[in-house]
Amino acid sequence: MTPAVLRAWEKRYGVVDPERSAGGQRLYSDDDVNRLSLLRRAVEEGRGISQVSGLSTQELEGLVEEDEAERLRAPGPNPLHSSTGGEILVLAEKAVSDLDPYGLERILMRGAMSLPLVAVLDEVVTPLLDSIGTSWREGRYGPGHEHLATVQVRRFLEWLLGTISHTVKGPVLLTATPTGERHELGALLSAVSGAAEGWRAVFLGPDLPAEEIALAAMRLEARVVGISAVDPGSAEALPGEVRALRGRLPPGVQVFVGGTAAEMMTDALRGEGVEVLGSFSELRVRLRALRAAGVRLPSHSG
Repeated sequence: MTPAVLRAWEKRYGVVDPERSAGGQRLYSDDDVNRLSLLRRAVEEGRGISQVSGLSTQELEGLVEEDEAERLRAPGPNPLHSSTGGEILVLAEKAVSDLDPYGLERILMRGAMSLPLVAVLDEVVTPLLDSIGTSWREGRYGPGHEHLATVQVRRFLEWLLGTISHTVKGPVLLTATPTGERHELGALLSAVSGAAEGWRAVFLGPDLPAEEIALAAMRLEARVVGISAVDPGSAEALPGEVRALRGRLPPGVQVFVGGTAAEMMTDALRGEGVEVLGSFSELRVRLRALRAAGVRLPSHSG
């Protein structure tokens, strides 16, 4: 299990309560390790952590035995032994192709437990969304495939954001999409990317006017506001939305804009005092640099 998921399970669900060394390091007993192993196996078999976290170790053993016996009776693609981003991506693509939402959920969860968070985002989620988009445009996928994948990926990203940001005490990153932009996964991915860099990321949601985004940013004392705009049909209106947002925010708040529509309007947006970023990895680099430089709390006076 990755440290981020392990800490989130401990803090949010209280799955174990390890002792601490004199230096503050966690000391896991054999019973702790056995319980965590059972919880991991239960989640890999498709159970939600919130459903199984309150079970006793004996109950978990029985549940895992039942789940594994059921899987052996109905063998199929098994993510349990897949440990690389590429392997998990292939299984996730097959789950989408087979219209198997539970399989997709299980595979994505496996990735979260076995891979570093950045690898999950860069090697699984982002290429999966790209693959779905390509298959949609080329007619290999219908609306059902696209909707199924979007719902499951959104749930997965919201789970990641909730488990990671729940334990983060860093500066605030706020992400959203502007008025008319209903494609929210870019903003949600940006929030999870920020959480991976130690920011307390807040995903505000899609299709929001500049004044609402600015109001939330000031109330939360956000240091960075990230705007995702992917719909080419809204590109012409984007500079005006960003101008209105920038004008309502304190000068010390950084504004990052990304997505297909943002790339189409790069020159106009740069004149609005914001940064246009071309990828989630670029966003993480900028957020990492800001934290290293010691971002200051914006002034809300005036």
